[in-house]
Amino acid sequence: MRDLKKDDRNKLVLDDTLSGTQIGVFYATPTTSQVKSYRQQSIRRKGNKVVVDNFDPALKFGLEILTGFEEGAFGYDGQPISADPASPHYREDWKNLLKETAADIVTTVAHIVFDGIRSGQSADDVEFGEEAEEIVPLG
Repeated sequence: MRDLKKDDRNKLVLDDTLSGTQIGVFYATPTTSQVKSYRQQSIRRKGNKVVVDNFDPALKFGLEILTGFEEGAFGYDGQPISADPASPHYREDWKNLLKETAADIVTTVAHIVFDGIRSGQSADDVEFGEEAEEIVPLG
């Protein structure tokens, strides 16, 4: 069940291949305005071309919706850091640290939260009749 109540402690657990650990991050439910802006900035027209930018909008909006992470998920110079102001390991610059050295985590959160919906129908479930046309990619 999808809870429609806005929350700033939605949890997402990611498998971090760099550390070999699972990292739990918290994010705020994105607003319609954020979703619209993310999509507009991800795919836009530049002259006669359609430009797809999967990185910059994901980094920008990922940082915007991130609200924290589980204790022990990240460290700096061998010491744990925290996004919780009540923690003795709190780092006020935690978002800047993630932006500079864990952009993969930030952009993955954005891609999952903003683009994560699937139809539930795989390509194997689609049937084509005898008169199906071949779909040619755009030039």
